[in-house]
Amino acid sequence: MDIREIDPCDEALLRRFWEIGKAADEVDRPWSTYWPWPSAQAALTGPNESRKAVLLAAFEAGAMLGIAEISLPLMDNTFAGYVELFVAPDRVRHGVGSALLDVTRQVLAAHDRRLMMAEVSTPVDGPRSPGMWFAERHGLKAALTNEHRVLDLLATEDRWPALAAEVAPHHADYRFVTWRDVVPEELLDGYCALQHAFNEEAPAGDLDVEAEHWDEARVRGKEERFRRAGRHETCTVAVAPDGTVAGLTEVMVSTHSSEHGMQGGTLVLRGHRGHRLGLALKLANQRAVRDRFPECAAIHTWNADVNAAMNVINNQLGFETVELLVEMQGEVRT
Repeated sequence: MDIREIDPCDEALLRRFWEIGKAADEVDRPWSTYWPWPSAQAALTGPNESRKAVLLAAFEAGAMLGIAEISLPLMDNTFAGYVELFVAPDRVRHGVGSALLDVTRQVLAAHDRRLMMAEVSTPVDGPRSPGMWFAERHGLKAALTNEHRVLDLLATEDRWPALAAEVAPHHADYRFVTWRDVVPEELLDGYCALQHAFNEEAPAGDLDVEAEHWDEARVRGKEERFRRAGRHETCTVAVAPDGTVAGLTEVMVSTHSSEHGMQGGTLVLRGHRGHRLGLALKLANQRAVRDRFPECAAIHTWNADVNAAMNVINNQLGFETVELLVEMQGEVRT
């Protein structure tokens, strides 16, 4: 078996790389949200100032059998590497994954990364998924369990007016601002402060993570990457009477799969909690998403099981749990 790094500018190889990832991600998972080909191609061939990607593929007799995408943060958390590993469904349990993981560890070590992190989907009930079995067998341990939940927008939007009326008296002094794709200049500093706060204030279980560094260059770089990939962000923030950006929520919808949206982060800073801002933000943003993308029928979100406040909000909105996503980590050993 030949395992080597592939050039993302080789379109044929990259397309096969993507096809294996998509096929493997969708096995027994009707809720798979694997990214569309145009988005993957744009993201993996364009510049990214915050992360370096290394793409590995396993070959036998010229055929690609499995893949590993290694993401190396460059601005923060530079002790870690994030790994996605997939094997073609007809080649599972033939040693392809183990061989890929061995080379992945070598790449992480060569980049001075001490920690490997990965996300693994598994059923809510019943036997663990093959991905969980594989990760645990190779020394990764569960650090945070998230519920993958899906909101049927069409079936639940009739409850929005009553919920909004219920929470409105609690945050009368706050104003809400919604934007599309580009953070307004006057809110940029507050937006960066909130992004910096996520890893410090959001429940993270046993994950070994540090605060991310956000500035204007990083924000504008992300916006440009999203533009190239056809990924549209709708974001709503709560602004306190003193001008502080107190909370935010964001949903991404791809031009190439606009029937569903991906919930990004939702956070209210500690000093502003207790005003029902979390629910109010999500209500306002969901309305904005529906206005912008009438064809968007569902929103996917992933919430830590230890995040009690956010789970209460999502229950009120009508999100339903479909599977678990376990964030796993382990020391790099070569």
